Amino acid sequence: MDDPLLAWRPKFPILASKTYLINNSLGAMPASVRDALAEYTDLWATEGVVAWDTWLPEVANVAAVLEDIIHAPRGSMTMSQNTTNSLAAILSCIEYETPRNQIVHCAGEFPTVEYLLDGQKRLGAEVVRVGDDPLVFPAGELLEAIDERVALVVISHVLFRTAELVDVQPFVDRAHRHGALVVLDAYQSMGAVPFDVTELGVDFLIGGSVKWLCGGPGAGYIYADPRIVERLEPRLAGWFSHERPFGFEPPPIDYATGIARFTGGTPNMPGYYQAREGYRAIREVGVEVIREKARRQTAILYDGARARGLTVNSPERFESRGNHVTVDFPGAEAVKQELIRRGFVVDYRPGAGIRIAPHFFNSDDECRAVLDEIDAIRRVTSAGR
Repeated sequence: MDDPLLAWRPKFPILASKTYLINNSLGAMPASVRDALAEYTDLWATEGVVAWDTWLPEVANVAAVLEDIIHAPRGSMTMSQNTTNSLAAILSCIEYETPRNQIVHCAGEFPTVEYLLDGQKRLGAEVVRVGDDPLVFPAGELLEAIDERVALVVISHVLFRTAELVDVQPFVDRAHRHGALVVLDAYQSMGAVPFDVTELGVDFLIGGSVKWLCGGPGAGYIYADPRIVERLEPRLAGWFSHERPFGFEPPPIDYATGIARFTGGTPNMPGYYQAREGYRAIREVGVEVIREKARRQTAILYDGARARGLTVNSPERFESRGNHVTVDFPGAEAVKQELIRRGFVVDYRPGAGIRIAPHFFNSDDECRAVLDEIDAIRRVTSAGR
């Protein structure tokens, strides 16, 4: 079929040499990243310290592209180095005072989230981990766990192992009825699943650029609802969290207005310059268009894997599935290694299987080819036994 999105392929160099199907782990690099990083280094080389006059406005400019992608109000997002830093800054705003001292989350969250939440126990938090199977989202248990004792609910929009797409609205509504705040980890949905963050009503959104946004490492982000941001006072604050960072004033801190109070320390400018290129591509293509293509391609993967007798650890209904498909079978980890050797780039997650994640620039034929290659490798492996 005629697919106009394939015209983007020359803009992603890796596609010339590999069948790249792991964009939910590390998105393909846009070719324009080289020029973006040259822009950053040229400023440093020619302007020295004066380069900050150009660099600093780019923090808000880069965040603004993300605001466009998720329909966030202008000035409601800022950049950070990674999701860990973003979540840590949010947690540093919370006072764990009984009876409202609970944090609620699920067993399927990404480890960095669970490590951070577990660490809050030392500050007086009661951390409630709902469910025990990371492949099963415990919706009913999670809803039941949210009551007047809960200060914070942390939930993923798309689960990283299975690609389950969570309807977060019931959890947001229940949390707000009971006076709790909600953090949405949108790492696996940003750039893949269209949504309006203000319609979702979450209090915070966090994520990074490594995956569907094709922005590479070193560029996380944080959104805070403008209706609550002025009452938030992060303990994890740096000099750029101050209203007058170049005043070099002693404590106590005079928090910057709005989301800037979450900026923290010196911004990771090269990370933001490179991430900007992926963000711009996603904004230009449109997440709605990306999602509609994923409907077709994840169906090819899901149905093709089932037809081959593979276990599929992703939801069957597209409406409940993000943009990748996880397949499993005996020896899957070794098959993943052989796939990569043959130029099919995927990854493997223990207990879940091989994750296959086409993006807007991938072809339907590539989705079919990776399944054929899995078959071929398994036949060779089976014959050798």
